Amino acid sequence: MGQKIFYAPVNHPHLGDELNLLFKHAIDAYCVAPHVWNVGGNDDVCAYLMDTSGGLVLLDTGYRASVYLMVDHIWRLGFDPADIHKVLLSHWHWDHANGASYIQGLSDCEIWLSQQDEVLHQKWRDDTSELPMVPYDVANFYDFQKPIEVGSMSIHVRLTPGRTPGAVAFFFDDTDESTGKTYCCAMHRGLEIPIMGPENLQKWDITEVIVRQFIRDCDELEQLDIDIAFPSHLNMGNVLANMPANKSDYSTWVAPYTWKHIVESRKRLVQTYYPKSFFEGKGKQADR
Repeated sequence: MGQKIFYAPVNHPHLGDELNLLFKHAIDAYCVAPHVWNVGGNDDVCAYLMDTSGGLVLLDTGYRASVYLMVDHIWRLGFDPADIHKVLLSHWHWDHANGASYIQGLSDCEIWLSQQDEVLHQKWRDDTSELPMVPYDVANFYDFQKPIEVGSMSIHVRLTPGRTPGAVAFFFDDTDESTGKTYCCAMHRGLEIPIMGPENLQKWDITEVIVRQFIRDCDELEQLDIDIAFPSHLNMGNVLANMPANKSDYSTWVAPYTWKHIVESRKRLVQTYYPKSFFEGKGKQADR
């Protein structure tokens, strides 16, 4: 049996195309690691609930339209949304951050974001040309030299510009007490690639320096040994095609080859947008 495919083209329509048809695009919560569940509730973007034994942590919050499904999933898993201590946003975009204010209202949690993306959050907060921004207040900026410690989890955050100037990746270990196995888990949020095409850079405040930095970061990140790669969009993990019948069984997602494959393939795609000289010679010198 060959390796499963953990990256697929975007399947349209998904929730982002039809925000008024939520139940057409609703999915159940499912376990992705011993103490982590995707509770996003829809077929487009993911939101991960982490049970740290010292309070709950939420990685991203999805659309405003899907918040109530996310809250329902959290309750159905046996957790209380009021126990969410921190919301860690991977970047500022609406489809990942528009639930943050509602979760904060339920739990009085801290909202974290990179300082780079807070600038763009403020720039776009009153612009409705894409989606209305649901206002939220950022309590903390990431310290990329210091992990976020919550209960049993030590969450390392790395700046990975690409999708946005301040997109981040999360890294942490998660241990299954029933087996004693520890898994290295990661979520990279800078991998949505078309925004790095030359025609899109100005609109989204992406510079040529950021594009070249993305390539250098990928060169480093693809060398990491990651057991479970969390997609930020379902297609990035080909989730629907690989969903196990038992949604409490995370073993499907233990696929060490996935991280390297996804990072490497996204890097190669960005490289096709530009001539080879863009990444060499004068291009590299301009970044110094």
